Amino acid sequence: MAAAHSSNPDSVAPVATYRVQLTPEFGFAELRRALKPIAALGVSHLYLSPILAAMPGSAHGYDWSPPARISTVLGGRDEFARLREAAAKRGLGIIVDIVPQHVGIADPGANPWWSDVLRNGLDSAHAHWFDLLPAPDGKIDLPVLGDDGFDAVMLDVENERLCYHDRWFPTAPATVRPGDDAGTVAERQHYRLVAHASGRYGYRRFTDVAELAALRVENPEVYEATHGWLIDLIGADLVDGVRVDHLDGIAYPGPYLHRLRKDVGPDRLIYVEKTLSHLEPLNPDYPVDGTTGYDQLGVVGAPFTSHAGLRELTELCEVATGISGDSAWMLLEMHDLKRQSLATAYSAEHARLAVTLCQAIGDGAPTITDVCAATAELIAFMPVSRPDEGHHAGLIREIGNLVADGDPRIAPLMPAVLDALETTPAAASQLGQLCASVYASAVENTLAYRNPRLVSLNELGCQPWFGLPALPTFHEINTIRADRLPRSLTMMSSHDTKRSEDVRTRISLLSQVPQRWALVLVQINKTAPPPDRITGMFALQNFFGAWPVDEDGPLQPDEQWRARMRDYAVKAAREAGIHSSWAAPDTGFETALREWVDVVTDDPVNAPLMDLVANTFEAWRADVVSRKVVSLLCPGVGDLYQGSQWWTDSLVDPDNRRPVDYQRSLEHPKARAVINALAVRRRHPEAFGPGSGYQAIPVAGEAADRILAFGRGSGDSDVPQVIVACARHTYSFASEPKESTFLELPDGAWQDRSDRRRFTGKVTIADLLTRDHPVVVLERR
Repeated sequence: MAAAHSSNPDSVAPVATYRVQLTPEFGFAELRRALKPIAALGVSHLYLSPILAAMPGSAHGYDWSPPARISTVLGGRDEFARLREAAAKRGLGIIVDIVPQHVGIADPGANPWWSDVLRNGLDSAHAHWFDLLPAPDGKIDLPVLGDDGFDAVMLDVENERLCYHDRWFPTAPATVRPGDDAGTVAERQHYRLVAHASGRYGYRRFTDVAELAALRVENPEVYEATHGWLIDLIGADLVDGVRVDHLDGIAYPGPYLHRLRKDVGPDRLIYVEKTLSHLEPLNPDYPVDGTTGYDQLGVVGAPFTSHAGLRELTELCEVATGISGDSAWMLLEMHDLKRQSLATAYSAEHARLAVTLCQAIGDGAPTITDVCAATAELIAFMPVSRPDEGHHAGLIREIGNLVADGDPRIAPLMPAVLDALETTPAAASQLGQLCASVYASAVENTLAYRNPRLVSLNELGCQPWFGLPALPTFHEINTIRADRLPRSLTMMSSHDTKRSEDVRTRISLLSQVPQRWALVLVQINKTAPPPDRITGMFALQNFFGAWPVDEDGPLQPDEQWRARMRDYAVKAAREAGIHSSWAAPDTGFETALREWVDVVTDDPVNAPLMDLVANTFEAWRADVVSRKVVSLLCPGVGDLYQGSQWWTDSLVDPDNRRPVDYQRSLEHPKARAVINALAVRRRHPEAFGPGSGYQAIPVAGEAADRILAFGRGSGDSDVPQVIVACARHTYSFASEPKESTFLELPDGAWQDRSDRRRFTGKVTIADLLTRDHPVVVLERR
């Protein structure tokens, strides 16, 4: 259910959130000094990254370290209370990011729970707090060694600890004896140091991140230990809501959320980080306000991408790289990558699932190998991240039957496996967690870097293998969203997105100028051939999207920008895992890639890219502003990522965590659009909150399909109070017949309060949309 709150008169009704990435250099005190320009935007809530103490040197806080307490590096509880007080004076609530599913373990000395497990093994009082995957001999495999595996020469014993390079591990009592060498001491431990590339893990992780160990938060003892700090802050009225990180990693999401709702109360906001498939609804039984907004990111972006241009880009991709990058290619690649990910990164979790199923099947059960083969295909073809949730009843069996029908090897095994999954909650939960992790690794972290067709679609929430949604789908989804999830977040950029909203916007313009883009590729590849065609085409789109500009157009990049692009190109190559990887970096390829980046981003080779940035500059500005306003006024609660009130050129983490200069002027086209849009929301709360409605506004004339228009109002009224309209394809629309395209306004007088323009009846698009007003927001007078 979408929780309908606000019985508490002191609670802050959500209008828009402002996401802030806290760091040791930008903690509570620094944020407090930046509140004035943030509040001036009209947002209602600060939305903070994790605030708990974390691993030494952490720059993001998701590797928090127990016991759970507010980070002194960020300022401690007293400074957080001062931030709360200062924010409240400016009408701002506070939402905090909580991480119930895992903890940081890179430094065992900073995590007493994990240190106790390493010291005492399965007999540790904290062993059942972690989702351990011990080897048959009971030892916990730790993937920390280099490619050569165990090397006693690099291992040492110091102060009753095993040391390997700059990492150390506690030892069990009485296992360090005079005269013993390090290898002998290591053999006596409850853990075993293994090679990073071995694929052996003695614990479930946050996806495939070895430094983050999964917790069993379904255990009441673990829940209390990981949520006591939050309950304390709620009792002191220091927070107004929470974001639950990686909900799909929790064994039983529904019961967890019901307990969390009980603890935070009916009036505070709960948002969940949850991957939803195309048109997949959020579980209606969840007592939450919505998701963090990945699902809406793709919905808002789709109308601004040309279907016709995408078809041309598909042909170009195949000619230039040998792969089409279309839906069929992506689905086949996805299935293969999921299988590879299971085999190389999740073999321990997969084996655990097979054992659970065999135990549930009982006598006559298939072999572990056979069950792994059947479930591998089930996971590879699963279209959602958590198929074990109640509202997906029957989906696991449906996919299992499809898999069995297409594979005679699997067919005899599948009935018993499906029966066990339906009758064994632990097995279904393990399958669900594994599906979610494999999707994150194979699709979000690999496939997204392998497809160079139009990389703006390679983003969280977009899922382009389902095809590019048409405009009627945009209206259909938003109609449903207004009814079911009016407070769900609408996120356009975050610390997790592959590139910022403005970079995606410029890249998506390539669908409007595919032939110009083809010419750019030919010119650059002829002058400076890339070390690999796919890598080159992928990287050039990102350089184009992130190209530096001022208010007049493109600039020649400086060395700082080029360094960012070099680092990005290498990271993208490693994520793709074809010519280099995190496990086995190819220094030769990476050196060649860095040198190529320097050449293609420098004058004169960069001239074709700069010319294209200049040619699309006005269309890009218009699309950036239009997308931002649409995201803030469509159903849901808009979420602004730090710094996104101005043009943003950020790529993937850590590039998107660079410091923000809050002293910049808000007299900026994007900032003014944000301020105006949120002022409209505040003037018409009944048109945007629970009980509000959404409707498509009819457009007529020669270029009607180039206009996106919708109305917001009370759900019990057929006449909207607010209308939003903008051009969908601004580059080509510049030459379209605007005078013969009309917006048919509902009865009444309508005003654009940003410049006091007034309209009634049938209005030409030429009058509504101008260079200074690429998007119009009309209010009924």
